[in-house]
Amino acid sequence: MANPTIGHIRCPLGDGCTGEVRQYARGKQKLYWVCEHGMITPNLGPGQRFIEKHMKPLEQAPEPEQPAEPERQEEKPKPKRKSLLSALWEDED
Repeated sequence: MANPTIGHIRCPLGDGCTGEVRQYARGKQKLYWVCEHGMITPNLGPGQRFIEKHMKPLEQAPEPEQPAEPERQEEKPKPKRKSLLSALWEDED
C-alpha cells in the first residue's frame, strides 16, 4: 500500500509533469514524489529542502481543471402541427 499523498510538486525533469509528494512511514520520514518519471527520492538535505520549498500542501493544491460545459440555450418547444382533419374541424372566428 502506498503512503498517503501530502502535497503536489511540479517535476523538474523533462516536461514538468505534476507529481504527488509522499513521506516514508518509517525511518527518518523523508519526502519523495511519484510522477510519470517514476519515484523520485532525493535523500540528501538539499533535495529534501527542494521538495519542502516547491511542494504545495494538499490543502492548497489546485483541483484538476474540468472541461467547461457549453452553456445550453433553452429551446422553446416547437408548436405542434395540426393535422389536416383537426384544421378542417376548427372554426376560425
